[in-house]
Amino acid sequence: MMNVVWDNSSDVIGISVKGPSGIVTTMLSPTYLKLYYDSHDVKEHGSSTNAITFDLDSKYFENKVFEGSITASNICSVDFSEFTGNSRGEGSDHNFKGESRIVKEDMTSICELLLEAWKSNKYNDILTKSLTQRKGKNIVSTYCEATVTRVEDNALMIVIRDISERQKRFEAEKQVVSESTARQKDAAANRFTRHEIKNGILSAIGLCDSLREVLQTAAVQKRELKAVAEAVSTIDSGYVPENNDITRCINELDKTLHEILETVLSEAMARDVIHEVYEPKLECLDLTKLLMSTMNVSASISNQIRFPIVTFPGNFPKIAMDPLLMKCIHRNAISNACKYGKIGGTVTTEVYFNEDLGLLRMNVINLPGEHHQEIVDIGPLVSDMVFKPRFRLSMHSTSEPLQHMASHSAGDGAWIMYKCAKTLGGTCDIKVRHNSS
Repeated sequence: MMNVVWDNSSDVIGISVKGPSGIVTTMLSPTYLKLYYDSHDVKEHGSSTNAITFDLDSKYFENKVFEGSITASNICSVDFSEFTGNSRGEGSDHNFKGESRIVKEDMTSICELLLEAWKSNKYNDILTKSLTQRKGKNIVSTYCEATVTRVEDNALMIVIRDISERQKRFEAEKQVVSESTARQKDAAANRFTRHEIKNGILSAIGLCDSLREVLQTAAVQKRELKAVAEAVSTIDSGYVPENNDITRCINELDKTLHEILETVLSEAMARDVIHEVYEPKLECLDLTKLLMSTMNVSASISNQIRFPIVTFPGNFPKIAMDPLLMKCIHRNAISNACKYGKIGGTVTTEVYFNEDLGLLRMNVINLPGEHHQEIVDIGPLVSDMVFKPRFRLSMHSTSEPLQHMASHSAGDGAWIMYKCAKTLGGTCDIKVRHNSS
């Protein structure tokens, strides 16, 4: 039974005995060869069924700490079955098959482990060690765990297990924890930066409001201010702006600050939406007015003509919705409609609200573009491609005939739009009508 365990154990079994002269003789099971070499190399360095025996000089055990390299001597290959008395002959000379082909330098690390095991005062001890071995110009390390059991004062047993995979998993887990901690710190720093920027912009917006109040108060004394302006103009021939010029500048500054604030909040929201940690902030809002601000529809007549908004019912009620999510969905929907539809075409937004079901549906429609038939030919896969991260339809990338159905994209607009809709409990889809008229 011991023969079976000795020959087939996946762990290296070692028996180490200290003789009267102080020399320690150690025998290692055949698995020791498999720890270092593959099946071809095992045959070169010794039989796969033979154990390895070697001696350590008594000088290594005289001092508590030995300085210098440790060299094994009398390295031999031995048949364990003969060693246990199951051979046909008698005596000990025939047990040894001659000096092993293992290089002495390859035994250094196992000798250091044995030396540490012998100097341990514990009855049972667990040691860890990287066993090294040269392969050509390279040095291969195998991380092992050794369980040491002292049998008698002059004998101990050691079981060596390869824990390289366990160590790799541990290092990988440690790396994951390190990366997660770094990301958390980075996210915290980003949140702090966004918070400070937002507070600064809000303060600037507050100053704009204060300036407006000052101008409104000054308007009561317009005549006196005009007289002063004319007097100054007479002296230095300078220009004093009228109140309406100052008001216009303040309004432009206020508009710019609000746009910057919206950009900061939208980027922060998009980041949280992608990582699925964003909590919708519902507000009772006028959805039509909100959607008109997406493309500055109210800013000019041309924008009103190109980006019309139609609501059903016409007298659209106020609903509880997250304004940032809705603007992100609408903005990206218009962007994709312009991208894959007619260049310069009319992009219509249709908004339907079923009050009984509490269901909101928004359609953003453009006229067919140059590659309309090619998109139709792709079929239902269009939706999967458009809403895949960092992908877009290849006809948007080149005017050449289709080589691939999809290509990499620098933006994630459609994917973020899908994530925003999912956060609100909805979904996104893209449909291409077969009729190109």
